[in-house]
Amino acid sequence: MSPDTAGRRRRPETTDAHLRARFRVEPRPEGGCALLAAGESGHSVRQNVVDDDGECRCLAEATVAGEEYPQLLGGEIGEGCICPIFDDYDCVRTIEGFDDGELILSLSTTDRATLSEIVGALREAGAGVRLERISQSEGGRDEPILELEANGVTEKQREAVRVAVENGYYDRPRRTDLGGLADELDISKSAVSQRLSAVESKLVSELFDTVEGTYG
Repeated sequence: MSPDTAGRRRRPETTDAHLRARFRVEPRPEGGCALLAAGESGHSVRQNVVDDDGECRCLAEATVAGEEYPQLLGGEIGEGCICPIFDDYDCVRTIEGFDDGELILSLSTTDRATLSEIVGALREAGAGVRLERISQSEGGRDEPILELEANGVTEKQREAVRVAVENGYYDRPRRTDLGGLADELDISKSAVSQRLSAVESKLVSELFDTVEGTYG
């Protein structure tokens, strides 16, 4: 497996359309991540997982904050390591860096279903996952036709959106209402409405800016 990639058993098929996503992932502490153990933050990561006589090991190079030159890092993969998860999916992933106990990952795959399955697998493994950016490209174009930033959305707002999606608030027809979400979140209907409206307003504004910048 080449550095910064996963998917040894299944390779992505060539396609004109693909999704790109950027995550912050917090693995379980028992995973013993060599990158996260190296310091509070770092960048310019090159990482590979190798099979050493039946034992998987992490080999990595990264520039840790406060250091001038890259360092060689590595160690045995623990039970909570997230890297082997990506081998089961048609995807290419890159570790961009790490910060405050979280790995910053970029991921390319061909469809939303695969992306959703990967996120689900990470969470099933006990990792915390926060989506920061998702974009879709097609027709051989490098620029995204849609790119929305999730930065600036609070944890309470994220939770409200998650509950709303899971309970069918955005389905047509809706499977729940603000009252149902309020009961689920144990807050008032007004608070639910404010949190959802804040996220919706941000995303709509960014969508408008993206469309204007692409087609204007």
